[in-house]
Amino acid sequence: MRTFAIVNFGCQMNEYESEKFREVFYDFGLSEVSNIEEADIVLFNSCAVREKSEQKLISSVGYARSLYEKFGRPYVIVTGCVASIREKRIKEVARDSLLVLSKGYELIYERVEELRNELSKYLKQSSSERISEGGGVFAYVPVIFGCNSFCTYCIVPATKGREKSRPLEDIIEEVKNLVNSGVKEIVLLGQNINHYGYDFGNKNGFIELLEAVSRVPNLKRLRYLTPHPAYFTKELIKRMRQVEILMPHFHLPVQSGSNKILSLMKREYTQEQYLGIIETIKEEFPEAAITTDIIVGFPQETDRDFLETVELVKTVRFDKSFIAAYSKRPNTPAATMDGQIDTKVKKERLNYLLKVQNEISLEKNKTYIGKTYDVLVENVRENIAFGRIPQDKLVIFDNSSEVRPGDLVNVLITDADFIHLKGKR
Repeated sequence: MRTFAIVNFGCQMNEYESEKFREVFYDFGLSEVSNIEEADIVLFNSCAVREKSEQKLISSVGYARSLYEKFGRPYVIVTGCVASIREKRIKEVARDSLLVLSKGYELIYERVEELRNELSKYLKQSSSERISEGGGVFAYVPVIFGCNSFCTYCIVPATKGREKSRPLEDIIEEVKNLVNSGVKEIVLLGQNINHYGYDFGNKNGFIELLEAVSRVPNLKRLRYLTPHPAYFTKELIKRMRQVEILMPHFHLPVQSGSNKILSLMKREYTQEQYLGIIETIKEEFPEAAITTDIIVGFPQETDRDFLETVELVKTVRFDKSFIAAYSKRPNTPAATMDGQIDTKVKKERLNYLLKVQNEISLEKNKTYIGKTYDVLVENVRENIAFGRIPQDKLVIFDNSSEVRPGDLVNVLITDADFIHLKGKR
């Protein structure tokens, strides 16, 4: 039996896409292996948002090619964002091992068909059906592709294209099928998800989408990623309060606390406007966890600009912040801006802000101790169970009562660190 491996770089959207590619390999009768050394074909689903991910992709392709030169396998398939901007480099590195290079401009369904067509040239399609292993506990469902915001640091509009919403009926059908297979929690995905429906002429499309998905029978939990603060209104937040299975977790990327830097980033909101949104969230969802994304060391960021970001983090008291040092991305305005920040300064700012956030995260997590929460069990390893509370915090607890993935159980929180919670039944 021929084998395949999938190496996924990047975001949840890439994870969703990789699952679709996986289904094609299964349709051709291939068996999945966990490492590329054992694979006949390896698919790399790439991400270009961070320079480090791009470097990892090129390095991995080079390693796969070295295996191919020694053993005659694996053939290499590259898709995703890096394929859109580094086609020449990938071809140079992959050489004769390259089977398919699929750019990221096309929607996932178009790339799936491309993969199916290419594989049919090399493989005889198996008539045997894939053995169903049942649904997972949660699943990602993309609802809008591309982005129209054109933030000056971001490569996504160039690699994913303009925004294109999926028809609501297609989304609902996919959610129903997932729930029928055993999925308990759905995470809706979009680079700028609260723009869902704008291309249909419906500015209420996102909240109507949440309401429609929440009505799917037997769906227990609903989440979404990632909204843009510039289009996250107070009216939207208040209407969200009425969606019963919508989980109280808001991931709202701020990127910077400095109005000057926000303007240079072309983020379309001010610090004051962002804080106003946070205030409404805390009023409507007092139990909510709030997380964010932050970039430090953006071009022209002074010490004062950085300290404004630090102060915003302390004011909001995010449950978690995903903090990264700015890195140049090709064909983005920020890459050629004056005032590029020294690498050493970026690292110092990154480490300082991480320390501040970790202290806040620990304090926030400790407030859960002594309280009982519904935990959706995602995984069980021997006598330890892993799951998440509605606020999307990971809980680790003893599995002496033998719970299974997909169970919703009450767990008393007994301890916490800045990353996760510990509990018992």
